[in-house]
Amino acid sequence: RADKHQVGTMSWLIAISAAFIAGPCSARHWHPPGALNPRPRLAVACATDSKGLGVADVAAADAAADGGVAATAAAGWRGPLHAAGVLWRFSRPHTLIGSALCIPALSLYAAPPGAAISSAVFVPLVLYAMVPSLLVNVYITGLNQLFDIPIDRVNKPTLPLASGEMSPAVGAATVLLCLAGGLALGWAFPPLCSPALRATLCGSALLGTAYSCPPVRLKRSPLLASLCIMSVRGALINWGFFAHAAEAYGASVSTAALQAWRCAGPVAFFTLFGTVIALVKDVPDVAGDARYGIRSFSVRVGQARVLSLATALLGATLAAAAAALGVASASAAGGGAWLA
Repeated sequence: RADKHQVGTMSWLIAISAAFIAGPCSARHWHPPGALNPRPRLAVACATDSKGLGVADVAAADAAADGGVAATAAAGWRGPLHAAGVLWRFSRPHTLIGSALCIPALSLYAAPPGAAISSAVFVPLVLYAMVPSLLVNVYITGLNQLFDIPIDRVNKPTLPLASGEMSPAVGAATVLLCLAGGLALGWAFPPLCSPALRATLCGSALLGTAYSCPPVRLKRSPLLASLCIMSVRGALINWGFFAHAAEAYGASVSTAALQAWRCAGPVAFFTLFGTVIALVKDVPDVAGDARYGIRSFSVRVGQARVLSLATALLGATLAAAAAALGVASASAAGGGAWLA
């Protein structure tokens, strides 16, 4: 039976997670003033031709990016604080923020309705799920950067590998250490582990590898890339962390899996939201994607059309979520049952 606790937690889950994932997603390609970055000018060119860029535009972007790499590489070592900043940018912080927020939100949502949540259970539950998840997150985003260095020199020339601030060898060592650390933590402390957490870590790592690595490299196909993002952002993360938290609250493995139906609302919302992410993430990247054979939706049908479609889908998703929460709130206030 649903109550106001469920409705309120569901509202918090959607509102906070959407705000912190959608915001950074739309701003993910921002670069600091003064960076060697031709992309603002390229964006203007793209706006005038939704089908893509001309050869001259791509060549200019390549030349500017190559010059930025040479200048950055020549700068050499600039101290530990700079190195820490490079590593932080390599981790793609906007993705870390999304993961760091969804884990406590889902952990709260998985609590039995009306039950008091003990900090002695909740804090270790959240921290133990968060640390390996963030490490696997860095593995996935770092691996993508390793295989996209030529593309990123055009699209995102201030990223550490593309700019030359981090060598490919250091990048490879970083992602391997993060993968090993994340998976090891999934098995290191059995009282805090769960099959659901392990499945989430392993599934995310496998799909992230398939997304970036040849010969599979799902990102070359816009449909397969979208399905990959929807699977991870929609089903895997939401179900996995929900079931992990349910086990921590005392449910058996089978019961926790069955209780995952309560997560249908977040799964549906973030599957649609993942579709929006899959559409808009490549809108600013037409120059490099077209140059290196990544046939994204933006390359195929044009940036303007993709952005319009994504905007409409996001609006419809948020409207549907608001309507569902309104119905759920009314049902909870009236003592009715709420299935989401």
